Amino acid sequence: MRDCLTFDTEPIVAFFFGEPGAKPVIDLLQKIQSNDIVGYINILNLTEVYYAIARRDPKVADDKLKLLRIYGLNVVPVMDNGLWREAAIIKNKYLLSLGDSFAVATAQAFKTKLVVGSDKELKNLDIPLIRIR
Repeated sequence: MRDCLTFDTEPIVAFFFGEPGAKPVIDLLQKIQSNDIVGYINILNLTEVYYAIARRDPKVADDKLKLLRIYGLNVVPVMDNGLWREAAIIKNKYLLSLGDSFAVATAQAFKTKLVVGSDKELKNLDIPLIRIR
């Protein structure tokens, strides 16, 4: 059985902007592309990534997100499947941002490790983390 990962917003932004921590993200995305692991990102986190890129250069945002599809990152929609409700419960319990709450809820739903940046508020969660920085 292949390992599965869920990406929070920060690691993908670090990857696209060449920030510290980009190299481990590249390595993980290449493993997804080669089918060594399975990768997920919640549509809400993808929205945050798009916003961060479009804020700097709107013309580049669509191309960058197409690249994630080429790597094979699975986008998890928010439908009436309980995921949004679980994200709300997590947000309330741990006082996380909305994006972090959806990333955590997605990781829990798919039973994956969560790829994060430097989010200190995520250390108290009972979920395996992969920190990129």
